[in-house]
This record gives sequence, C-alpha cells and structure tokens, in this order.
Amino acid sequence: MGLDPDLLFFLIKAFGRDRVSPLDPYKDGLKIYDIPVEMLKPHEDVYSDWVDVIANDMVLHQHQVYPIVVDVRTLIILDGHHRVAALKKIGVECVSAFLLDYLQSYVDLYPLRKEIPVSKRSVIEMALIKKSVYPPKTTKHVYYGITVPAVYRPIRDLRRCSQSFL
Repeated sequence: MGLDPDLLFFLIKAFGRDRVSPLDPYKDGLKIYDIPVEMLKPHEDVYSDWVDVIANDMVLHQHQVYPIVVDVRTLIILDGHHRVAALKKIGVECVSAFLLDYLQSYVDLYPLRKEIPVSKRSVIEMALIKKSVYPPKTTKHVYYGITVPAVYRPIRDLRRCSQSFL
C-alpha cells in the first residue's frame, strides 16, 4: 500500500493541510464509526426512486445492514449515497460508516459513465471545491485487500448521535 503523493500535495495546496476532517487517517482508518449525516460530503447525486425503495426496506427491517464507505481525510462518501439519502429520509442523524484513506493505493476508482471521465482528484474537487455532485452512478470505487463488514446497526441507534464523534 502506498500513499499517492500527488493527491496529498493537492490536499495541502487546496486546504493548507493533509486532511479536511479532524480524524487521523492512520489511527481512524479501516474502522466503523457513526458519523453525523451533516458532516458527510456527497460526490454523486441519487435516483429518488431507489432512495424510496431503500428507505422502505430499512423501515421494514429496522437496520442499516452495510456501512457506507467514507474517506477518513475528507469525509467524502465513496460508496453509499443512496443509503445516506434513505437514512436522511427516515429521519436519522447518524450513519454507520467504514472509514478508509482515499489517498492509499488500496482504493481505486473506475468510471461507470463513459462520457464522464473521473479520477480521485476530480471526486475531491467535485465534493469539496465545487460543492457539486456527479450524476447518479458515475463512479465505482474498489478496495483491494479490504472487506467492508456488515454492521446490522439498528435504526433506533442512528436516530440520534449518541457518541461524541469529534
């Protein structure tokens, strides 16, 4: 595993430090935390009909089965935009999130839309600098050697953020 020096330099140049979030990528990466929804930064839009289906499923089963995947340095959502929108819709304050370091080589990115080129840098720019989003299902993130575990987190535990995240 290796850190991408170009992305690290980009973060430092754009924000004056190696991360936007107060989390430590070495201490807090590859762990699951309940993160306040308002702290998360999306980079893709969602299909509202998918959000409705996921929200109905979560209400029926009363669990968030899989955590979303979030960059520990920036709090950009890498995987789980529809789940976050569904959880917001049902009124939760926190989301279970698996944190990983986007600058590491174990995270890769592929475009799902041939007409829209994407890169890790463009994802960071879209979410943090442009404060905008790509169309739904534009990016696909792959994690080499990493398995995102299921959490089966009860929705009632996510309605209010019980722990101090920061």
